[in-house]
Amino acid sequence: MPDYLKPISIGDRIDPPQEAEGARFTWVEDHCELMISLSGLRPAEVKGVEKGVFEFGLNVVESMPFVCFRVFEVVGAKGFGRPQRGKVVLPWHECPFHLARFHPDVLPHFDDFRTIPEARLGIIVILTDWPGMTVKALRFFTVSPFFTQKLIEALLATAPAYTFEGYEQGVQRVFHAYPVNAISDGSRVRCKSGD
Repeated sequence: MPDYLKPISIGDRIDPPQEAEGARFTWVEDHCELMISLSGLRPAEVKGVEKGVFEFGLNVVESMPFVCFRVFEVVGAKGFGRPQRGKVVLPWHECPFHLARFHPDVLPHFDDFRTIPEARLGIIVILTDWPGMTVKALRFFTVSPFFTQKLIEALLATAPAYTFEGYEQGVQRVFHAYPVNAISDGSRVRCKSGD
Protein backbone atom coordinates (compact mmCIF):
# COMPACT_ATOMS: atom_id res chain seq x y z
CA MET A 1 0.00 0.00 0.00
CA PRO A 2 1.48 3.42 -0.92
CA ASP A 3 2.44 5.65 2.03
CA TYR A 4 -0.20 8.27 1.28
CA LEU A 5 -2.99 5.67 1.50
CA LYS A 6 -2.08 4.38 4.96
CA PRO A 7 -4.81 5.29 7.44
CA ILE A 8 -3.82 7.66 10.23
CA SER A 9 -5.67 8.00 13.54
CA ILE A 10 -5.42 10.20 16.61
CA GLY A 11 -2.75 8.72 18.89
CA ASP A 12 -0.74 7.11 16.07
CA ARG A 13 2.97 7.85 15.84
CA ILE A 14 4.24 9.21 12.53
CA ASP A 15 7.39 7.50 11.28
CA PRO A 16 9.81 8.70 10.06
CA PRO A 17 9.67 11.75 12.33
CA GLN A 18 9.79 15.26 10.97
CA GLU A 19 13.38 16.53 11.12
CA ALA A 20 12.51 19.80 12.88
CA GLU A 21 9.69 21.50 14.73
CA GLY A 22 7.37 23.47 12.45
CA ALA A 23 5.18 22.88 9.39
CA ARG A 24 5.76 21.17 6.06
CA PHE A 25 3.45 21.47 3.05
CA THR A 26 3.66 18.63 0.49
CA TRP A 27 1.79 17.67 -2.67
CA VAL A 28 0.75 13.99 -2.63
CA GLU A 29 -0.91 12.64 -5.79
CA ASP A 30 -4.13 14.71 -6.13
CA HIS A 31 -4.11 16.57 -2.79
CA CYS A 32 -1.75 18.31 -0.39
CA GLU A 33 -0.67 17.36 3.09
CA LEU A 34 0.11 19.89 5.79
CA MET A 35 2.15 18.32 8.59
CA ILE A 36 2.36 20.56 11.67
CA SER A 37 4.70 19.36 14.45
CA LEU A 38 4.95 21.55 17.54
CA SER A 39 6.30 21.11 21.05
CA GLY A 40 4.22 22.06 24.09
CA LEU A 41 0.89 21.91 22.27
CA ARG A 42 -1.96 23.61 24.13
CA PRO A 43 -5.58 22.39 24.01
CA ALA A 44 -6.59 25.60 22.14
CA GLU A 45 -4.13 24.79 19.35
CA VAL A 46 -5.43 21.23 19.01
CA LYS A 47 -9.04 22.46 18.98
CA GLY A 48 -8.14 25.18 16.47
CA VAL A 49 -6.73 22.62 14.04
CA GLU A 50 -9.75 20.34 14.54
CA LYS A 51 -12.52 22.96 14.28
CA GLY A 52 -11.05 26.39 13.59
CA VAL A 53 -10.60 28.36 10.39
CA PHE A 54 -7.36 28.10 8.42
CA GLU A 55 -6.31 31.19 6.47
CA PHE A 56 -3.93 30.44 3.61
CA GLY A 57 -1.70 32.86 1.77
CA LEU A 58 0.44 32.35 -1.33
CA ASN A 59 3.50 34.49 -1.98
CA VAL A 60 6.36 34.11 -4.45
CA VAL A 61 9.62 35.56 -3.12
CA GLU A 62 12.80 35.40 -5.22
CA SER A 63 11.17 32.77 -7.47
CA MET A 64 10.33 30.62 -4.43
CA PRO A 65 6.61 29.93 -3.80
CA PHE A 66 5.59 29.97 -0.13
CA VAL A 67 2.32 28.53 1.16
CA CYS A 68 1.58 30.38 4.40
CA PHE A 69 -1.13 29.59 6.93
CA ARG A 70 -2.49 30.59 10.30
CA VAL A 71 -5.36 29.18 12.34
CA PHE A 72 -8.22 31.03 14.02
CA GLU A 73 -10.59 29.84 16.69
CA VAL A 74 -14.04 31.28 16.00
CA VAL A 75 -15.28 32.91 19.17
CA GLY A 76 -19.07 32.69 19.49
CA ALA A 77 -21.11 35.84 19.87
CA LYS A 78 -22.71 36.65 23.21
CA GLY A 79 -26.12 38.14 22.82
CA PHE A 80 -28.42 38.46 19.86
CA GLY A 81 -26.99 39.97 16.67
CA ARG A 82 -23.38 40.29 17.78
CA PRO A 83 -20.87 39.12 15.15
CA GLN A 84 -18.49 36.22 15.69
CA ARG A 85 -14.82 37.03 16.11
CA GLY A 86 -11.70 35.08 15.28
CA LYS A 87 -8.84 34.60 17.74
CA VAL A 88 -5.46 33.49 16.36
CA VAL A 89 -4.45 30.17 17.93
CA LEU A 90 -1.57 29.38 15.55
CA PRO A 91 0.30 32.35 14.07
CA TRP A 92 1.63 32.49 10.52
CA HIS A 93 3.78 29.61 9.32
CA GLU A 94 5.68 30.07 6.05
CA CYS A 95 6.27 26.87 4.06
CA PRO A 96 8.57 26.95 1.02
CA PHE A 97 6.99 24.95 -1.78
CA HIS A 98 9.12 24.82 -4.95
CA LEU A 99 8.95 21.96 -7.45
CA ALA A 100 12.70 21.38 -6.95
CA ARG A 101 11.76 19.68 -3.65
CA PHE A 102 10.17 16.82 -5.56
CA HIS A 103 12.04 13.96 -7.15
CA PRO A 104 11.38 14.16 -10.94
CA ASP A 105 9.65 10.75 -10.89
CA VAL A 106 7.03 11.90 -8.38
CA LEU A 107 6.08 15.36 -9.61
CA PRO A 108 2.53 16.42 -8.72
CA HIS A 109 -0.34 15.61 -11.09
CA PHE A 110 -1.59 19.00 -12.23
CA ASP A 111 -3.60 18.05 -15.33
CA ASP A 112 -6.96 17.48 -13.60
CA PHE A 113 -6.72 20.83 -11.84
CA ARG A 114 -5.60 22.75 -14.93
CA THR A 115 -8.36 21.39 -17.17
CA ILE A 116 -11.15 21.98 -14.62
CA PRO A 117 -10.97 25.60 -13.42
CA GLU A 118 -13.55 24.91 -10.67
CA ALA A 119 -11.42 22.13 -9.14
CA ARG A 120 -10.66 22.53 -5.45
CA LEU A 121 -7.42 21.29 -3.97
CA GLY A 122 -7.96 19.04 -0.96
CA ILE A 123 -5.70 19.50 2.06
CA ILE A 124 -5.12 16.91 4.76
CA VAL A 125 -3.84 18.49 8.00
CA ILE A 126 -1.96 16.35 10.51
CA LEU A 127 -1.04 17.93 13.85
CA THR A 128 1.57 16.12 15.94
CA ASP A 129 3.56 16.87 19.04
CA TRP A 130 7.29 17.28 18.52
CA PRO A 131 9.62 15.48 18.76
CA GLY A 132 7.36 12.54 19.70
CA MET A 133 5.31 12.78 16.45
CA THR A 134 2.11 11.47 18.08
CA VAL A 135 -0.97 12.54 16.10
CA LYS A 136 -3.08 14.99 18.14
CA ALA A 137 -5.53 16.25 15.48
CA LEU A 138 -6.60 15.49 11.91
CA ARG A 139 -8.54 17.61 9.46
CA PHE A 140 -9.54 17.60 5.79
CA PHE A 141 -10.89 20.54 3.80
CA THR A 142 -10.59 22.14 0.40
CA VAL A 143 -9.35 25.53 -0.72
CA SER A 144 -10.94 27.75 -3.33
CA PRO A 145 -10.56 27.08 -7.06
CA PHE A 146 -8.85 30.49 -7.38
CA PHE A 147 -6.21 29.58 -4.76
CA THR A 148 -5.78 26.14 -6.37
CA GLN A 149 -5.11 27.62 -9.82
CA LYS A 150 -2.78 30.34 -8.48
CA LEU A 151 -0.74 27.76 -6.56
CA ILE A 152 -0.29 25.61 -9.67
CA GLU A 153 0.59 28.68 -11.76
CA ALA A 154 3.21 29.72 -9.19
CA LEU A 155 4.75 26.24 -9.08
CA LEU A 156 4.99 25.95 -12.86
CA ALA A 157 6.22 29.52 -13.43
CA THR A 158 9.05 29.20 -10.89
CA ALA A 159 10.12 25.64 -11.75
CA PRO A 160 13.29 26.63 -13.68
CA ALA A 161 14.59 28.90 -10.87
CA TYR A 162 16.06 26.17 -8.62
CA THR A 163 17.54 22.72 -8.94
CA PHE A 164 17.04 19.85 -6.51
CA GLU A 165 20.59 20.45 -5.22
CA GLY A 166 20.20 24.24 -4.91
CA TYR A 167 16.76 24.27 -3.29
CA GLU A 168 17.91 24.35 0.36
CA GLN A 169 20.34 27.22 -0.26
CA GLY A 170 17.55 29.19 -1.96
CA VAL A 171 15.23 28.67 1.00
CA GLN A 172 17.91 29.73 3.50
CA ARG A 173 18.71 32.84 1.44
CA VAL A 174 15.04 33.92 1.45
CA PHE A 175 14.61 33.29 5.18
CA HIS A 176 17.76 35.30 5.95
CA ALA A 177 16.59 38.20 3.78
CA TYR A 178 13.01 38.49 5.07
CA PRO A 179 11.95 39.02 8.70
CA VAL A 180 9.45 36.70 10.39
CA ASN A 181 5.91 37.12 8.97
CA ALA A 182 7.05 39.37 6.10
CA ILE A 183 6.39 36.63 3.53
CA SER A 184 2.97 35.83 5.02
CA ASP A 185 1.90 39.44 5.43
CA GLY A 186 2.86 40.10 1.80
CA SER A 187 0.61 37.31 0.45
CA ARG A 188 -1.76 38.72 -2.15
CA VAL A 189 -3.51 35.43 -2.93
CA ARG A 190 -5.50 34.32 0.13
CA CYS A 191 -8.36 32.03 1.04
CA LYS A 192 -9.89 30.27 4.05
CA SER A 193 -10.39 26.58 4.65
CA GLY A 194 -13.53 25.43 2.90
CA ASP A 195 -13.76 28.53 0.65
